[in-house]
Amino acid sequence: MEDVLKVTLLGTGIPNPSINAFGTSTLVEAGGQRVLIDCGRGAVIRLSQLKLPVGYVDTVILSHYHSDHYSGIFDLLMSGCIPQPWAGRGGPLHVYGPEGVHHLADGAWEACKLDRDIRVADNEIDPEHMRIIPHVYEEGVVFDRGGLKIIAILVDHGDYIPTAYGFRIEYGGHVLVHSHDTRYNENLISQAHGADVFIHEVAAARPSTLEAYPKVKVAIDHHASPAEVGRVFAQTRPRLAMLTHLALLPPDPLSIDDLFSDLMAEYDGTVLIAEDLMTIRIGKGISIEPFRYPGR
Repeated sequence: MEDVLKVTLLGTGIPNPSINAFGTSTLVEAGGQRVLIDCGRGAVIRLSQLKLPVGYVDTVILSHYHSDHYSGIFDLLMSGCIPQPWAGRGGPLHVYGPEGVHHLADGAWEACKLDRDIRVADNEIDPEHMRIIPHVYEEGVVFDRGGLKIIAILVDHGDYIPTAYGFRIEYGGHVLVHSHDTRYNENLISQAHGADVFIHEVAAARPSTLEAYPKVKVAIDHHASPAEVGRVFAQTRPRLAMLTHLALLPPDPLSIDDLFSDLMAEYDGTVLIAEDLMTIRIGKGISIEPFRYPGR
């Protein structure tokens, strides 16, 4: 299994609270490395469902600063440093992010002070283990260790979000691309060729919803429509295409049938819908393992 790129989707949801789809968070494992890309709501709970300790990872890469992509980091930071088998990080949390990650690190240090002071007074933790070490990245290679390479791709998530990134993950000749949040984007397309698996977000609202609730357009304008995602897949031709972060807006959300009808008008390949705790293994072949699989 040494040449396998293993990716587990801890969270595939949107900001709306859902017990079935937590905030975006993706665990990448290969070459003895463990990296969390984004850390949305409930990432710690999802790790526990996999029977992995909270301290299993000490490196997080954030795609951008919408809450559903990083609100779980404070739980990961505080809970992960507790010296128990279910936690036990044993060091600070390294967080890579676009410009602004220093604000996150400074704010987390202040926000965690009360809990940290108690645990230090009890001789329970080293205070430095509840610290975020910030690393600013730009487009290009963010992580390169043990043969695992993670490359940031600048995407277009809206006029007021100048630095949002998708990622190209490479290991052993295998490639997974994850769009994270983006509109239709030529830069992403140009760097997504040759992917074994390409995971892309999608959003849609019916014309009646847009007419009755004009503010919905703000959300829709930050994302790619089903037809646009179909065009992205058609131009990149991944071995397997997947959809995540399905923002199908109420009160009358687009049905999955309608979503696929629009997408398949542009793309004739196989497309799966991602689920929380789904594991993707990319080696000689591609396997998709849902959490409910008996082998768990």
